[in-house]
Amino acid sequence: MQIYAQDDVVWRYAAHLSAGRREIRRASLLESGRIVRLPPQGGVFTDVLDLSTANATGTFKSWLICLAVARCLRQEQPLVLAQSSGNTANALAAYAAHTGLRAVILHPPASRRRIVPRLAESGAVQFVEVDAPEQRIKAILATCAETLALPVVPHPADQDEANKLRAYFLHDAATELGTRWDWHVQALSSGYGPLGYYAGLRELRGRTRSVPVPRFLGVQQEAVTPYVRALSGETTGSRGGSDGAEASGVPVLEPTLFRQSLTEDLVRRMRELCAYSHGTVRALTNSRYLQLEPHAADLLREAGIAVALEPDGTPRERAGLYSLAGTLDAIEHGVIRPGERALAVFTGGAAPSPGGTYEPHWRAHQDEACDIVARAVDKLRP
Repeated sequence: MQIYAQDDVVWRYAAHLSAGRREIRRASLLESGRIVRLPPQGGVFTDVLDLSTANATGTFKSWLICLAVARCLRQEQPLVLAQSSGNTANALAAYAAHTGLRAVILHPPASRRRIVPRLAESGAVQFVEVDAPEQRIKAILATCAETLALPVVPHPADQDEANKLRAYFLHDAATELGTRWDWHVQALSSGYGPLGYYAGLRELRGRTRSVPVPRFLGVQQEAVTPYVRALSGETTGSRGGSDGAEASGVPVLEPTLFRQSLTEDLVRRMRELCAYSHGTVRALTNSRYLQLEPHAADLLREAGIAVALEPDGTPRERAGLYSLAGTLDAIEHGVIRPGERALAVFTGGAAPSPGGTYEPHWRAHQDEACDIVARAVDKLRP
């Protein structure tokens, strides 16, 4: 059951952002967020923060890309580069078409099924499929940006600013509902969402000390656990391969939760976040996740959050499901206790299968990717 919603999140809190209000108004596609209530689980009151379903792009990246595009408009940057596993690509394509921005977007072959064909055909973007792991594509993107003198979006500062809006959204929701959450639960890849959210809480508490700080619970899949290992004292590079690779032969169940290699800054910030909130990061084994997945999916559907499925009946994306499954597991293991209230963050997983057939504008091996990107850029230049 939906208990709270906003359909103008970025505009509503524009005063807390560095991008101009005029540019935010121009970029906005009415970025949304809502909270739905689930039945209590094991004596724990359980709600879900749905950041995907109601957005025009069908993705939780709408808040971030609205802000990033508004910043480009303010800085008069007409052409940008980006890299994505799917959600950012679709959001950027939609906002580029809406505002007149132009973008060249790199993605790995595995992400082809996630790209919405109508967005790729808008004329505002050129998609380059690069046959390389995600981490290698990030390095290629950085080289292209330097060589072509073009900005990359979103900028890390956009990540922090856009995600801090969650703190303002949830503070207003808590005030209206007369409630508070003891736990904030999210599946982790890079972790920008919770890092930005808790930065927003610190900002809010600088103005209103009465704002409560929920404990953070991060959830990682078994094959990709750099935060779990880093917080336990194990070096992040001591196990597993490149981003998206399997660790010790364990299959990756959710490709968008891919980040194996963390920067020292990300590890430091996550360690500080967990200390600040008295939180932690836990891993779910594949067998445990798959045991919990049907129940988690049923709970979401009954609450009005559709979990998009592949033709074989498996979820198209499991990031949001991992958050709820991690919540259920923490309840069963007594980490989240009866009488407490948990908020699980539903990010990816609601967008339906794209209609039509998507074909990238360009395909490139990693050794030739920069040349191909330069040609794609030329296609979009005036």
